[in-house]
Amino acid sequence: MSDKLKTLEEKVTRVLEKLEALKRENSGLHEENESLRDSLARLRQEFERFRLEHNDQTELVKSRLAVLLGRIEELEKIGL
Repeated sequence: MSDKLKTLEEKVTRVLEKLEALKRENSGLHEENESLRDSLARLRQEFERFRLEHNDQTELVKSRLAVLLGRIEELEKIGL
């Protein structure tokens, strides 16, 4: 009976040690997950800024092209 009790105590100790190790690992993974979420949020903000800037530049180029095409049409009308 004493051997069985000792074996049971050893198993319970191992289970408790494993549980503590899993808790530490879970905590570390939780911290890493939060860090990745923060990084993702920053990347989304940077991408949105880039997209808006790119759209602004695209609109500027379109506007300049429209002006140039208008000038070309004017030149064509006067025969140049």
